[in-house]
Amino acid sequence: MYQFSGTVLSFLNLYNIVPVVALLPWIGWSFLFALEGGSWWRRTVLFGALVGLQVIALEPVTFQCNIALVLGLALHHALAARERGAAAGRIARVGAVGSVLALGFAALQVVSTLELIPLSARGPGYDYAMATGWSMHPADLVNAALPHLFGTLYTVNNGEYWGESFHWTREPYLVSYFVGTSALLLSCLSLFSERKKLRGVTLGLFVVSVSLALGKFNPAYRWLFEHVSVFRFGRYPSKYALLATLAVALLVALGLEVVLLSERNAERRRALLLAGSLGVLLGAVVLGAWAYERSHRGPVVEWIRSQVPAELRSSKDFDAIGRQMLLSTRNSAAFLAFSGLLLVAARSWPRPVSMAVLLIFVSAAELVPANLRLSPLMSEADFSFVPEINTFIPQNGPKEPFRVASPGLLDPIPEMEIHAPNRAAAWLTLFYRMSGQPLYGIAQGVQYSINFSVDFLSTKEAYQLWRSCALMPREQAIGLLQRLNTPMILSLSDIADSRARLIRTFETRSNLRLRLYWLDDTLPRAFFASGVRRADSERAALSTFIRPDFPYGNTVALEGADVTDRPGLGGAGSVRILDYQSRRILCEVEARVPGYLVVLDSFYPGWRARLDDREVGIRRANYAFRAVAVSAGRHRVEMVYRPRSFYIGLAVSCVTLGLGVLAACRPRRRWS
Repeated sequence: MYQFSGTVLSFLNLYNIVPVVALLPWIGWSFLFALEGGSWWRRTVLFGALVGLQVIALEPVTFQCNIALVLGLALHHALAARERGAAAGRIARVGAVGSVLALGFAALQVVSTLELIPLSARGPGYDYAMATGWSMHPADLVNAALPHLFGTLYTVNNGEYWGESFHWTREPYLVSYFVGTSALLLSCLSLFSERKKLRGVTLGLFVVSVSLALGKFNPAYRWLFEHVSVFRFGRYPSKYALLATLAVALLVALGLEVVLLSERNAERRRALLLAGSLGVLLGAVVLGAWAYERSHRGPVVEWIRSQVPAELRSSKDFDAIGRQMLLSTRNSAAFLAFSGLLLVAARSWPRPVSMAVLLIFVSAAELVPANLRLSPLMSEADFSFVPEINTFIPQNGPKEPFRVASPGLLDPIPEMEIHAPNRAAAWLTLFYRMSGQPLYGIAQGVQYSINFSVDFLSTKEAYQLWRSCALMPREQAIGLLQRLNTPMILSLSDIADSRARLIRTFETRSNLRLRLYWLDDTLPRAFFASGVRRADSERAALSTFIRPDFPYGNTVALEGADVTDRPGLGGAGSVRILDYQSRRILCEVEARVPGYLVVLDSFYPGWRARLDDREVGIRRANYAFRAVAVSAGRHRVEMVYRPRSFYIGLAVSCVTLGLGVLAACRPRRRWS
């Protein structure tokens, strides 16, 4: 993903989303725990530490969910307090100290991110279309009660999925809003809870989070996007529904509390009768509709057919879609009716605790099977292996650092047919790995050339080079790869160019074979340039570098008023890489005339250079890379990555951690 090496901190990491979501209720609990009094500084340290973990694994949308949760809990604390002035003071104290501690704990990440993120393609923020992808469609509200509303997305050809008119491409792939009819019925029972303030705040959080989750389907979201900058840095508004899910869980807890306290309260027993009867009635009505559709086999399926774009209807298995819809409807209605019967029975149940536990098990029985189906399974042997391409490239590539062009860079990936024992979409992952595609394929130390970063976390320069390559004719794009230290090209189609020689083909478990080409006359990672082309700006430097007639083998494009043009000389110098690591490069330069050592790695803050043990400056070269001026003769040039922001953040985090430990271990003051 990070095409030109050098450290780039991720502002959005898919693998961090799971722990971030898990922290959501714990942050809310620790905030309330700190407000309760006692050793408030110890409790605030805990709150700050949990928020600090959230910041370190910062995912913008779920972080906003945490802020909304804390604000909602603060409002509830103030409303429930007898002395609201004192409560407001506690809220301000815990919030301020906890925030400072959180930023201090996470400074190692925060300081570096504040420096680096403006230099990435994501720096200006997303455009509206990108930011609002994966918005929750209003029809998804039905998905809260009906699992697999739009069918099964986890098939290779989407033959059992009918949601294309509601969601863009594979938007629902990782998103399910299903909470179950049992949980929804219990949350409705919370209307009879005596905790009116908590219920009101929780309902408010639910409404706000659902409104935000609607994203582009909510007209107010565009205004927020245009006027509140934080909304431009996160994607996938559907993630706001995580807070709505937590709100539903709190409402379910309030509903269960009504069940637990109903034994000696006639009003609550009437509430159980009302809610239970409503559940039984609605369940019976839906079961009746299910029986009608099952016997007539037509109206719903025909309506679904009408919602599918005409050009896709021939690929859909509407019988399977209809069977899935009937199954989901029957199960949801049955659980709703059964939960209703349990609530009615709870009025005279001798032990309310056992009834509450039974209701929890019923809800789990509804949720678990449906949610397990959201994870397409394949054998461990088909996933946890090293594809042949991963081992072939390091063993047969150059000994010095080099890059590989990924499939789809020069030509679109052709239409494919996966060879798999079933139609599970998980087999696509196997195809991606075997065809060496980004994020799934090459991993063990092999670097990609320019490639589109779906999270916009490559450098701005890398992104512009990718855009330029995408707009070029293939012949010119291959020429650009020659200047980017890319001697190997992966492709799923033939490349008819005299500069590219086919080395080998590889199996991909599909009708396509992966082709590996060797590209002649590519630049090494480090080379000597005696010639200079002056550029007045970054844009001019890019334009100069990608011009077909640019003499890239002996000339470098530099920016700055002090730069003067001079022609390059062939054979004017040579470079040998003595040591190459992610944070250190050592080169030996043999120069017959003054010139520049050019290293085709990112020009980025934190890189420093020493020429023969003397510190020298690094210039931006060829728009995106690094260069060091050298005089005639033999020299050793060392480049090391030592970002000042990292060490500042490390120092702040260590100091904050030390203060937090001291505060937590401080003995309690005893009053005589």
